[in-house]
Amino acid sequence: MTQGPFSKLGLSRLWIVLAAVGGILLLGDLNRRMSNARQLERDAAALQTETSALETQQAQLQTDMAAAGSDAQVEEWARNQARMVRDGEVLVIPLPAEGVVMPTPQAAPSRGELPGSWDVWWALLFGS
Repeated sequence: MTQGPFSKLGLSRLWIVLAAVGGILLLGDLNRRMSNARQLERDAAALQTETSALETQQAQLQTDMAAAGSDAQVEEWARNQARMVRDGEVLVIPLPAEGVVMPTPQAAPSRGELPGSWDVWWALLFGS
């Protein structure tokens, strides 16, 4: 029996190595496909939520459009926004008394700069 590079023992080892490499490649491909499928499921759930919100908004807008031409809606707009009155009514707009200082809104105090992620990790790991 001659011992060549393709002896029976060497050939069986070659097949085992090729099968192992093929299995690793196959598992890698399956893992990638499963990851893509999970991402697609997350995207589908997000789109479903967004679609539901948009459908609700569409229904509200259609209701608003239907009510926009009603007499009650027009009268409400005329009285509240356009400051219109009917015949015989008097428009009264309250004004602040003289000498009364109107409060001015104050800006919220600044929170300062937020620490970076490395600062947070350093504090968590080393306690300061």
